[in-house]
Amino acid sequence: MFDVDGENLDRGFVNLRAAESRHEQQLHELIESLWATYEPYADPDFRQGFARDVDGRFWEMYLGCTLLEAGRALLPVVERQRAGGQPDLCVVEEGRRIWIEAITPDEGDPGPDQIVRPVPMNEGGGLSAAPIRQAQLRTTSAFWTKAQKIARYLAQGVIGPDDVRIIAISASRFGVYVAERPLPLIMTSLFPIGDAFITIDRETGNVVEEGFHPSPFIARERDPIPRTAFLDERFADISGVLWSRVGLGNLSRQGRPLTYVHNPLAQVPLPTNWGVWDREFVTTPQGEAWESTDILAPEPLAEASAEQ
Repeated sequence: MFDVDGENLDRGFVNLRAAESRHEQQLHELIESLWATYEPYADPDFRQGFARDVDGRFWEMYLGCTLLEAGRALLPVVERQRAGGQPDLCVVEEGRRIWIEAITPDEGDPGPDQIVRPVPMNEGGGLSAAPIRQAQLRTTSAFWTKAQKIARYLAQGVIGPDDVRIIAISASRFGVYVAERPLPLIMTSLFPIGDAFITIDRETGNVVEEGFHPSPFIARERDPIPRTAFLDERFADISGVLWSRVGLGNLSRQGRPLTYVHNPLAQVPLPTNWGVWDREFVTTPQGEAWESTDILAPEPLAEASAEQ
């Protein structure tokens, strides 16, 4: 994996190739181990791509190895090559195909919508608000980019009309700034779910009500961005979104689970309880509203609702 040289190499790749620290040596060995498993399914230019985008290509390789470990069969690269390209991963199951297009958004261009890393306290920094709005904007942008790509694959016949289509978004580049609870950020990017609230009785101290404010848009200086993709028929060709904050810096699925969000309007849905994810959100209509539930949660606490 690390026998690559040339221009514009990722700084992380250069450090991992040198592996001067014990931590870097462990990551180096981990990557080589994953590559030994994933190589038959990777595009021919994967190593070159990894050398220039460690986070993005690691997400694809990690996801491929996770699927193989869960007992899923991936289509080898020699069986899925064609002019114009194909999605990153293809699971073959019971005569059908499940295509997965992976993306790892970056922190954005300089400006008010960029995810800016906080200044450490020992360097003069202080308390600052978590960049939730900016992270939501980066996530919706990644979703839009891959939704357009999947639409092209469908138009070209690369993806068949009965194939499942999944967008896999890794938040590893800014995962430390966003939480998993009460809802993962992907839910507040695809559905009109705003800030959480809680109402407490002043006299008794009991919780009277808790939930989420409806919020159909993500604020921007210009043109707010809708967060209603999974309530919009225009995105019905997307089966669902896989989301995780897992990355080379933190591989704990206990703290950074793989979360699958079903599109309630999907033309070709992925079956529920597929057996790979750690969290799985299913959204169903409830009168004039929608209700989302984590069907893998041990307790019925992960529910959210939003107006249509």
